[in-house]
Amino acid sequence: MSRAVALKGHHHTCPDKEGNVPHVGGPIVQCQQDFVKINGVPIALVGDQLLCEGAGVIDTIATGSSCVRINGIPVARIGDATAHGGTIDEGDSSLKID
Repeated sequence: MSRAVALKGHHHTCPDKEGNVPHVGGPIVQCQQDFVKINGVPIALVGDQLLCEGAGVIDTIATGSSCVRINGIPVARIGDATAHGGTIDEGDSSLKID
């Protein structure tokens, strides 16, 4: 089933904690590439960084498309996992991929 592509600035959720401080989740803050964009915003890839706003720590995108890659790196989509066990919960519905 096709899912919306994640872009820089899109949100993720994070169940992890730093001691008693929940990570909560937050935006995709850094992308490895900036040449493939939707409406001027870079498409996110596996390995890109996300901010866990509750604890102020960095998470990374862990899974992505098995079919679509940029520079050999899978494109991230809504529902893809992060290294802290969270998921990307926002995507651009103008481009959906498997």
